[in-house]
Amino acid sequence: MRMSRKAGLLVSAAVCGVLACGAAGSALASIDHSPAPSRGAAPHKAPLPNTGELRAQAKSLAEISGVLGPVTDLINDVLTTGDNGRLPADRITEHSKAVRNAIAAVRQSGRPEAPSAPSVSQPDNGSRPITGKSAGDLKAAALTGLQTKTDALLKAIAADGPAAITSSVTQSVTALANVILSITLGGLPAPDLPGLPSIPRLPGGIA
Repeated sequence: MRMSRKAGLLVSAAVCGVLACGAAGSALASIDHSPAPSRGAAPHKAPLPNTGELRAQAKSLAEISGVLGPVTDLINDVLTTGDNGRLPADRITEHSKAVRNAIAAVRQSGRPEAPSAPSVSQPDNGSRPITGKSAGDLKAAALTGLQTKTDALLKAIAADGPAAITSSVTQSVTALANVILSITLGGLPAPDLPGLPSIPRLPGGIA
């Protein structure tokens, strides 16, 4: 039977439509509708095991750097920019706040210390011997000495002459050294650079 041209066009269009729908259906069926993995979730990170002592040592280094910066800033300001060591009132106030905040932060971050052991003798801010003190006791005494000496320096640079200011700077440097040494002996490992003398470990420090 001979199909008219119009009928043939209709049949061809229908066949093309069926084929197109079939291809589209297959394509849609092949799409994975499972939820995509979230890109915002961070992978779980496990900490290094058995690092409690290392964390405590890093904390000790942070304590040293925290108190070292404000005090050395004060001393450098007096030595390099002061008029015969004298500083204006606003700079004195700024240094006073920075030093006090730094010392307070070290005090508050102190970890529990072991009980004191006998026969420990170290200078307290270079003025008198202390016996039977733990590392924590010595650090607390050194911080108190540093606060006292920097307070005296701040008063000197407000009103005193060059000789008194120089003496006060020297005492502040010594007090800062006491703080650094008390933290180092009580919380950090012994250095291993050849040629360095061995240093003792204070009771109440990191084992």
